[in-house]
Amino acid sequence: MISPEQGVELLEKHGISERRIRHSLGVAEIAHGLAVEIASRNPGINVNPEKVRIAALLHDIGRSRKAGDHVLNSIAILREEGLDDLAEIVMHGSAYEEALLRGIDDPSLLPDSTENKIVAYADTRFRLSGITMQERLAEAAQRRADKPDKIKAIDMARPRYQALEEELRALAGNAGMP
Repeated sequence: MISPEQGVELLEKHGISERRIRHSLGVAEIAHGLAVEIASRNPGINVNPEKVRIAALLHDIGRSRKAGDHVLNSIAILREEGLDDLAEIVMHGSAYEEALLRGIDDPSLLPDSTENKIVAYADTRFRLSGITMQERLAEAAQRRADKPDKIKAIDMARPRYQALEEELRALAGNAGMP
């Protein structure tokens, strides 16, 4: 396992901007807090808070590559760096609905483990400061207002993200969640 400092160094090595690093640090903080709460309340669920923190920190490393989906690029980069255990939990689902719009139903694009779901949810809760999931989805739609397919994908994703929030809220006992 790498440290948070090594994670930031890895983001810098791959040319991730300071703004994106700030976002990733905020996502990591939210993810870690939620993982600690879930792990303490649910000892039967396999959640490693430090692993979740580092995966959340590195979830957008794939934005360093111009071609392809950034989520899939993040997985590829982490595997190239020998961080397969982190690659398994950075998938945050943003590619799923876009693939559906192209006629591809690929459930492997969705977060499936509790650790993976925590990272996905934390990413919706932090832009450059903490916000609610609903605020983040609205902000994403506004930012992509000129891209109808992106808007449609966001609208399609809302119920999935709402279900994800409810699932994690139940596991965390509402702690650390708006």
